[in-house]
This record gives sequence, structure tokens and C-alpha cells, in this order.
Amino acid sequence: MSMIGKLRQVSEFDLAKYKKNPGELVRALAATPLREDPQIYAPLREMLEQSPAVQRMRELGKQGQLPAREVQAELQKEMMNLLKNAQEMRKSALSKRSDSRTDPSRNSAAQDAADLDLHKSWHCLHFLLCGRVDGSDGTALGDAVLGGTEIGGEQADTGYGPPRALSPAQVRNISSALGEFPIAQKAKEFDSAVAEKAGIYVANHEPQELEEYFGQLREFYKDAASKGMPS
Repeated sequence: MSMIGKLRQVSEFDLAKYKKNPGELVRALAATPLREDPQIYAPLREMLEQSPAVQRMRELGKQGQLPAREVQAELQKEMMNLLKNAQEMRKSALSKRSDSRTDPSRNSAAQDAADLDLHKSWHCLHFLLCGRVDGSDGTALGDAVLGGTEIGGEQADTGYGPPRALSPAQVRNISSALGEFPIAQKAKEFDSAVAEKAGIYVANHEPQELEEYFGQLREFYKDAASKGMPS
């Protein structure tokens, strides 16, 4: 089982509804988010399957051989390109969905929610931002991944604790802090060995990966802050 980091934008109307009825929250979290829409990701998965690097990795696996560093680097480059393509496709899909709304006053989660999947990078990003393993340090950067107040209690606990919510003011502060964070420098300085020793989940992330996921996190909060949404 993997621990995947996911963030979702919700309206204050829906957040109040979830606090009142945690069952609604569980159902909303179980729904397929836009980022996992098969219409978006099926073409990307097909591109990955056809990648020469992936095919070479499979052949080497059948032969019981370890891939050379250049093969690993090629596959990593392919994955970064796919992540960028997925982000652009998500933005386009969100725009089309927004344009197709027939009732601007409607506040349903299906319409207003925007999701971010940090996959297994969430813990590395948290450690990179605030130097902590567990919980926030009380700063805006520390709140970006593991901040907020628990909502729903045990009724909304999916195995790793209840979801957490940030106020609109916290979202704005986080967006501002992420906008000023020197990610290129910090990603180069990131030491996977130190992170692994500290107990970070999946500590081995290359600078390019950290910059890519950080960029998605920064854009997510920038978008949420512009809407005045909790997260």
C-alpha cells in the first residue's frame, strides 16, 4: 500500500457541509477526481507504454539485468514530460468544465473542486519546505502539505488520519510563501540520504522531480488563493 499525498480545493459552502456530515466528505473523497479522469490519463498511459525507455527497462527485467544509469535517466525524463503534459491537459479540462456551467451560483464539489496529486513526493516536499518529518512547524511553508485542522474525525479517517482543512487566509499565506521559495536552489541542495535517515517516505527524489512537483503545488495554491477558497 502506498501513501499518496492529495490536495483538493472546496468552497466554504461544501466545507461547512462536510464538517456537519462527515459521510458526505467520505463520498466526495471516494469520487474520481478530474486528475484521474481516464479520458485525460489514458492517452498519457499509452504514451508511457510505448516509450522506448520503458520497453528497454522491461527487456532488461526479463533478462534479469539492472538498467544502466542512462536508461534510468531517459525514463525519468519521459516521466517528467508526461507530468507536464498531464498538468496542461488538466488545466484545459478545468477551463472547459468552467465554461460549460449553466448555474454560476451552484456550489457543488463536482463543479468547484480542483485536485492535486503529489503521489509519493508529498513527504519529501514537506521536509524540503520546513525541515520537519511530522506535522507543521506553524509557518505558511510548513502548512502547505501537512497543515490545517482535522475535519470529520474517525468517520472520515481513511487509514492515515482524517483529512485536514485550511482557512482562506492560510491558503493566501501559503500561496505567498511558496511564490517566494527558492525552489531551484533548495532542490539542488536536497540530500536524499539525510532525508532517508530522518525517516522521510520515499526520500530518493531528484532535483528535477522536486521542482516539478513543487511547481504543481505552487500553482494549486495560487489558483485556490485567487478563488478565496479553503483547501
